Amino acid sequence: MEFLVKSANPQSLKTATLVLTVGEGRKLGSNAKAIDEACGGALSQILKRGDITGKPGQTLLLHNLANLKAERVLLLGSGKGELSDRQLRKMATSLLGALKGLGGSDALIAMDDLKVKGRTAYGRTRLLIETLAAGDYRFDRFKSEKSESRALKKITLLTSKADLPASERACHEAVAIAAGMALTRDLGNLPPNLCHPSYLADEARALAKAHKNLKVDVLDE
Repeated sequence: MEFLVKSANPQSLKTATLVLTVGEGRKLGSNAKAIDEACGGALSQILKRGDITGKPGQTLLLHNLANLKAERVLLLGSGKGELSDRQLRKMATSLLGALKGLGGSDALIAMDDLKVKGRTAYGRTRLLIETLAAGDYRFDRFKSEKSESRALKKITLLTSKADLPASERACHEAVAIAAGMALTRDLGNLPPNLCHPSYLADEARALAKAHKNLKVDVLDE
């Protein structure tokens, strides 16, 4: 899956799914308020029905909202005040599960309103992307029938102009960390008759060949 970071008005962007946060007590964040105004108060009316209270990880899917380029809007509960790392991971896992069940190939997440205790924009972005990438992992190398190709191909995080440089760096590093985690999980999932010491040595050499700053010494018997 591809991950990007962008600074833009969510109302003006075309996407399969626009994700907006709702705080506990059905409180709309700044991005959600702007969308609510553009839609003539449609979000406020829906929230009054009580279908979502804003607890971390809650989701509510909406269709056919006026004056938006997004095909659908997914409301995501963001809790009360600052989130813990655990709560953010729970939100990300719930969000990914909801997105996987939809038919769209991309999603935009308006994340400016998310506040995570002890984390800057960089830390918040990196944790969110790492969690989403880890949740997208699958291992089907030995299955006769491979898993169906997933519809969701790209997730873009929307942030402020001020936070854009830090968030872009966080995205780049989170994707690299996720790739390392996926390789480690692949090796752990391989049977021992394949993933023996010589196999691991070959994998290490391949990494060194792909990354010029990495040097590898393999110790034989």
